[in-house]
Amino acid sequence: MTRELCFTVDVDRDVNERIPGRTDAVSPNTGGKARFTSSEAGVNMVLELLDSIGAKATFFAEARTLRNIDVHFGKNEVAMHGLDHEDMTGEVSGITLTDDEMRNIMRTSADTIRDVTGSSPKGFRAPYMRIDERIVNILPEFGIRYDSSMYADLGSSMRPYRLNSGITEIPVPVRVDGNGKRMAAYLWPMHEGIRKFSEYIEMANVMEDGVFVIATHSWHMTESRSDGIFDNARREKNLRDVREILTSLLDDGFKMARMSDVGV
Repeated sequence: MTRELCFTVDVDRDVNERIPGRTDAVSPNTGGKARFTSSEAGVNMVLELLDSIGAKATFFAEARTLRNIDVHFGKNEVAMHGLDHEDMTGEVSGITLTDDEMRNIMRTSADTIRDVTGSSPKGFRAPYMRIDERIVNILPEFGIRYDSSMYADLGSSMRPYRLNSGITEIPVPVRVDGNGKRMAAYLWPMHEGIRKFSEYIEMANVMEDGVFVIATHSWHMTESRSDGIFDNARREKNLRDVREILTSLLDDGFKMARMSDVGV
């Protein structure tokens, strides 16, 4: 049995907000526009951390954000996360994208990643973790081999599985904690001061075999929805907490890997 750990970062526009009647997301206090400064700072913080512990991660990059930040990903993986953080299923926007519109988003996203990093993306995560069968069936047209837009109940074994489209699903684990509350392996509650880093370490160690996915957002390293932009002390705490999670799990026998390296 093996225990692999995929640390993933959704590289979004800052504090993305869904707006009814619009497919794209906006940032707060911008008059309906997007900003990227918190995201850029957060990605660079994470990259420095990964370098310091000798680990690699997967960055799901929104293409517009990728064009607006100064980041060098090195040997880390960059995968697709839409163009403008679209509400792809239309559940909030009320707008159903046509097949052609969906393909244009995918094409532009893949081209942007290739232009910026020199490599074609192999993976995809839908903005807001909102995906449907139509999206899944389009992904292989753009060389996508795996998706990570779904949640799965945490168990002792967490193995990727094949979807009908032929791509592999690598889900984000979710469980019910000791207080009866739903807990996903997304770190945003930790960044918002709701959960402790130790809860994620405990959660990961439930898995005895397979791939455990931990996810966060780039901007959440430096800003939150509830408290706004963090001061240096809050940023440093965020960085320490993420480091503690990753190094503790490495000490516990997990092997960190990019998503494209976990048997896809």
